[in-house]
Amino acid sequence: MLDGLWSDLQFTSRMLGKNPGFGAIAIATLAIGIGANTAIFSLVDHVILRPLAYRQPGRLVSIEEAVPSFHGAPPVIPVNAMHFLEWRKSVRAFESLALLGGVQFDLTGSGEPLRIPAARVSSNLFQMLGVQPQLGRTFRADEDQPGHDLEVVINNELWKGQFGGDPNILGRKLVLDGQPYQVIGVLPANFRFPKLSSLYSMAIPEDRPQIWKPFALEKDELDAMGDFNFVCIARLKAGVSPGRALSELNAVQNSIASKLPEKVTLRALISPLQDQITRGSRTGLQLILTAVGGMLLIACVNIANLLLARSTIRAREMAIRTALGASGIRLLSQMLVESTTLAVAGGAFGVAVAYAVLSIVVANAPVDLPRVDEVRLDGQVLLFTAVISIFCGLLVGLLPALASARRDPQEAMKSSGRGTTAGKTSSGIRSGLVAVEVCLSVMSLLIGALLLHSFINLLNVDKGFEVGRVLTLQLTLPSTRYPDDEKKAQFVKRTLQKIESLPGIESAATGSRLPLTGEGGNNTIQVEGSNLPIMQRPLADIRRVSPGYFRTMSIAVKNGRVFERADEKHDVAVLSASAAAKLWPHMDAVGKRFRMGDDNRPMLEVLGIVSDVRGISLNAPPTPTVYVPEWVRTWGEPTLVVKTALMPAAAAAEIRKTLHELDPQMPVQNFETMQEVLNDSVAQRRFQMNLVLLFAVSALLLASLGIYGVISYSVAQRTNEIGIRMTLGAQRANISRMVIWQGLAPAIAGLAAGVVAAFAVGRTIRSLLFGVAAADPIAIAGVVMTLLAVSLLAALVPSWRATRVDPAIALRYE
Repeated sequence: MLDGLWSDLQFTSRMLGKNPGFGAIAIATLAIGIGANTAIFSLVDHVILRPLAYRQPGRLVSIEEAVPSFHGAPPVIPVNAMHFLEWRKSVRAFESLALLGGVQFDLTGSGEPLRIPAARVSSNLFQMLGVQPQLGRTFRADEDQPGHDLEVVINNELWKGQFGGDPNILGRKLVLDGQPYQVIGVLPANFRFPKLSSLYSMAIPEDRPQIWKPFALEKDELDAMGDFNFVCIARLKAGVSPGRALSELNAVQNSIASKLPEKVTLRALISPLQDQITRGSRTGLQLILTAVGGMLLIACVNIANLLLARSTIRAREMAIRTALGASGIRLLSQMLVESTTLAVAGGAFGVAVAYAVLSIVVANAPVDLPRVDEVRLDGQVLLFTAVISIFCGLLVGLLPALASARRDPQEAMKSSGRGTTAGKTSSGIRSGLVAVEVCLSVMSLLIGALLLHSFINLLNVDKGFEVGRVLTLQLTLPSTRYPDDEKKAQFVKRTLQKIESLPGIESAATGSRLPLTGEGGNNTIQVEGSNLPIMQRPLADIRRVSPGYFRTMSIAVKNGRVFERADEKHDVAVLSASAAAKLWPHMDAVGKRFRMGDDNRPMLEVLGIVSDVRGISLNAPPTPTVYVPEWVRTWGEPTLVVKTALMPAAAAAEIRKTLHELDPQMPVQNFETMQEVLNDSVAQRRFQMNLVLLFAVSALLLASLGIYGVISYSVAQRTNEIGIRMTLGAQRANISRMVIWQGLAPAIAGLAAGVVAAFAVGRTIRSLLFGVAAADPIAIAGVVMTLLAVSLLAALVPSWRATRVDPAIALRYE
């Protein structure tokens, strides 16, 4: 058997040596297709398929909560701290549970002040994940208590980047928000914790933590029954199903709800931790993999067509080998070895293509794509390359091999397939393959067109504000330097006055959260005169802003006015149009009063109504929003927004200088324009759309080459027939129409099948579409016209050649 294989390989080598052009085209085509598939598979494998790099990751789950009885509440919310403690005490299905919350620290005393993303975590988190520190230790159980939590663990990136990999880092004091913390451990370089935004949508900060401190729940966090702000990760006991754990959790939830003053339904939700991390990217990446897979199939169809044409040319050779005693199995084996050799060579060159494509893809991946920093070409990915190379080799060689095996040797000895029944059969197969690749192209192009149309709709949606010439920066006001709201307010007021006095600055303000970056924080609203129980009260998104915010963000005032500094002694608010309509339908809300949250809160007077703003994202409808001034609501971490006539870099430099003068310890980094905020909010959609369109266009080009190749080969094979037709009086225009129709007929069949198939695929990606249906007539018309135009162009050159045939020469052609 090995001798036969070696003989087949030697024969294949000689054949390719005699026809190097054919071999080069086939190998290059397959290298591009296999390389692109390898790159995208590596992305999908590392982001979605590969288990998380923790101990027994299949037992790790994420727990969230839901309050279905709460009127208008989001379907899923983060975890309440007190509920977590009840779960840890009562639920037996878990081996361990850990709580996590995002924080940010000002790191000072080590050069330029820096803002570092961090996390408060239960002391058992690293043990639960199976993570051992590179240096030192992680947390002890007693460090979870307030006053005993002044130790931190840092990640490898911060250790090397900020501290130069100092081997004496253990015991070093870091000044975080003005408070000294002792470094007790450094996490290993291969430890990767997900970005907090992939664990819950309201995460602040959104980035991957670089500093970790014990949770040490404060009394006010335990007493805050209505605060759902944390992430809970748990490890199931061996052999325990998620269903059993969920049943135990909900039993505890019922117990908690029964003790509340009002009738409330509390529910818990469990999902595998890996699914929780990747849920926002799964559908888009699967779609990209499907698109690039379709491109590879079209490449395979093209090579199969080339091999089918060669098998017709080699029909006499195969007949002679059969006459000399070669069996059908032997000839089938020989042709499959030839096709597999081409595919394996294509796969080998495809590794280089994959490396280049993957580098470009990762460099342009959106920042919120989870686990993208883990993506690389490794042994598992290269094994995938080897498998698809062999599969492609068998796939492209099977039809030509079977077609050769079915030929009558005696008929083949008389003719190389031209005009014979076998030749006509091969021609029919090639036309069918053209229909297949056109069908695949239509599917890819139509899905790409739907994504493009959705993206255009998204960018054109009414945002409710302007992105031009607005610069943003998150300010940090730690309690060590700003111990109360009055000091924070004084600093912000001085900051805004100084910035507005700078040349080129038109206005400045602060807000609790920028548009397009998620919810600001929901709260219940009680309209004056209403006695609804708290669970039945409407919810609104509460955003704290300073006077001047609406002018700076160009948010239009629809009725009344917005608050100014002169209103500082009054409890006032501004409503979005949807909030006003929700709270006082068919009435003028200006002058009306309401309160937020508990019944002991003061009543706020509505001063004005402003346009709705896309607060969460462009594709989410505007949420009813209540804007309150900083003197009404407790301060958090404000975001500075500045409208400027200067270039962003010049304005940022002046603002940075001003902030350093006001507070030398304040980190001033990561300025963003609102245009960049907008771009970041649609980055994942843009990434998915660009890749799908890239592979769809590549598929179209390959399909056009396939149509061209089939028609050109047919014209060459039918030269004698064309000569006879012209001798008998056929006009060149008739010959041209015959050749063009030969190319368009399978293309039209493929078009029809592709449109139907694309509808089915379109229904599975509804979550990626915006303002467009799967049966979008604009997308369908554009794709159909494009495919028909490309098919016509691919047929024109062979058609022109056919009309230039000299009948006298054609009649002697064989």
